[in-house]
Formats: sequence, structure tokens, C-alpha cells
Amino acid sequence: MRDFLEKLRQHAWRTAGARYNAARRLKRRDWIATFSIAIFSAVGIAIAVAQKVYSPKPSSDLDNYLTVAAVCIGLFVIVISLIEWGFSAAVKADALYRNAESLNRHQRKVAQVLAAGGEIAEASVTLLREEYERIKDSCPYNHEPVDHRLFTAQHRLSIENGDTEGKPTMTWFGATWATLMDVLSSAKGFLIFWVVILLLLAMTPWSRSESRLGQDPACACSYGQGVNDDLSTESRFGVSG
Repeated sequence: MRDFLEKLRQHAWRTAGARYNAARRLKRRDWIATFSIAIFSAVGIAIAVAQKVYSPKPSSDLDNYLTVAAVCIGLFVIVISLIEWGFSAAVKADALYRNAESLNRHQRKVAQVLAAGGEIAEASVTLLREEYERIKDSCPYNHEPVDHRLFTAQHRLSIENGDTEGKPTMTWFGATWATLMDVLSSAKGFLIFWVVILLLLAMTPWSRSESRLGQDPACACSYGQGVNDDLSTESRFGVSG
């Protein structure tokens, strides 16, 4: 019975640790999503302002490109907002964190029973097992394999994660890789949007902008006619510089 309880404590400890990692990963994803939406919205507004300030000739290469870029960024903001609204990363993170806290309390309770010594009744063991199953199943969300690998990496030197000789089951390189994968798993979906937007900004044909005053013949004629009219008026009334 004591061996079974020790394994039950380790299961609770591992599950709690993996769900702590899942909660942190989901919170990180929620923060990245909020940051991305804010930056993309600001970039879209900045493009609209730049299009107005530079005032390119209608239907010029720059004007058409800025219009397409602004529309694409606006669509990205809508898509990310809808995906994150449906995914509810913050809600899942809170639920997983609370469940991890309950599992952590349960494994400490089992550890206390083991430390007390003496004979442990089978009925008590059954109650503790059922309590573990009830706590674990009370959370509607589960952690991902990347969360469990990160937990193993974080505790690779613990006795529970070693073999019979006490050696770690994960190398330093494997632990570093697991940590990197955990970080990337939070941002990999947004990296595509960031790369596309950075490419859109880098490929902007600023050199192809055309001034309405300098390139539009109608504007040039109107401006020239206005200047001639002013000179004629000054000559008529004898106004000289």
C-alpha cells in the first residue's frame, strides 16, 4: 500500500507541475495575442495616416500597395481576435492553475500520510485514489505533452525523474530544447502574422509615390493658370513688387 501511495503522490505531483506549466503557457499566449492585436492595429492606423500625408496619386503603385496592406492588416486583427476569443486562453489558464493548486494540496496530503508511518488501511488508500481522480477530472481542460516535457526538464535531476541509479532521464540539451519548444508553442501561431506584416512593410514601394501637384497635368495647368491670373491682375492695377 505504501508503494502504491508513493506512486499516487508522484502522479499528482507530475500532473500538478504539468498543469502549472500549461497555465503559464496559455497566459503567455494570451499576452502575445493582446500585444499583437495592439501593434497590428497601430500599424494599420499608421499606414492610413502615411497614405494621407504622402498623398500619392490615386491608383499609383504606392497608393494601391498601401490600400492592400491596410486591408490585410485589418483582416489579421479580425482573424486573431476571433481565434483568441474562441480559444479563451485566459479562461483555460485560470482553470488549469486552480486545478494544479488542488492537485498540489492532494499530493502533500498523501505525503503526510506516508510520513506518519504505521499501517495504512486499504479503505484510506481507496479514498485517496478516488480523491485524486476526482480532482484531476474536475478540470475540463488538460495539459499538452509539451507541458509535461517541460516539467521533466525542470526536474530532470530529481530522484523521481531518474532511473534506479539516480541518473537524470533528460540531458541538458534535451532540457534546453524542451524549454525552447514551450516558449515557441505559445508564439508559433502569431509568428506567421508577424512575418507577413514585416514583409509587407519592408516591400512598400516608397520610391514609386507620385505627387498630385507634380504629376497630374490638370493640377499643373490649374496652378499655372492661377499664377498667370495673379500676374495679370497686378499689371492691370499697376501693382509692382
